[in-house]
Amino acid sequence: MARGSALLDGSVLPPSRIVSERQAGLPRRFMPESATGREIVMLGEARPAPDYPGRSIFFLPFAMAGLVPPFSSFFMDVLEFYDLQMAHLTPNAVMTLAIFAHLCEMFIGVRPSLRLFRWFFTVQSVSPPSVVGGCYFLPRGPVLNRYIPCVLRKKWDDWKSDWFYTPLADEAHLRLPSQPPVQASSWRAPVDLVSRPEVPLPCSKFIK
Repeated sequence: MARGSALLDGSVLPPSRIVSERQAGLPRRFMPESATGREIVMLGEARPAPDYPGRSIFFLPFAMAGLVPPFSSFFMDVLEFYDLQMAHLTPNAVMTLAIFAHLCEMFIGVRPSLRLFRWFFTVQSVSPPSVVGGCYFLPRGPVLNRYIPCVLRKKWDDWKSDWFYTPLADEAHLRLPSQPPVQASSWRAPVDLVSRPEVPLPCSKFIK
């Protein structure tokens, strides 16, 4: 971690680097405008002090990867099923979800579904354990050659410092966690798509 980005005592995040109006310019390019005129990007500070839901913590790399509020039901289903909080994800985990959703909607013509996502991916904890950015999605070996090639960014320098406040829905899964994600049986549970009649026909190219 770069100098000046050390974690403060009792905090799971380093001091924010988005602490001036100039630095807030980039997040404002990616975040949606408020229909009510409410401020969407509020400056970070030295120590996180969220006041949910109006001052929830959000990360610039997440917005750059296409994750902006209001969040899709698919994204919320993923958090709920795996019992994760949003900040447990790494930027590449968010990128994986965004690519999958784009593939489903724009190229296959179906809504992204948790079941189909689980057929392709499992959850993997980072090592050593981390509260923020504590897990990512790992392709399942047997189906790896049936998914599109993805080259994700190898490193996000000091991304945990690029946080700011924004209004989010009052959901427990969107709050800042205090503990690393805990592996559950759901993370690696097998998924059977072929025998389920509700699998969309356009997906058959992936599961045969």
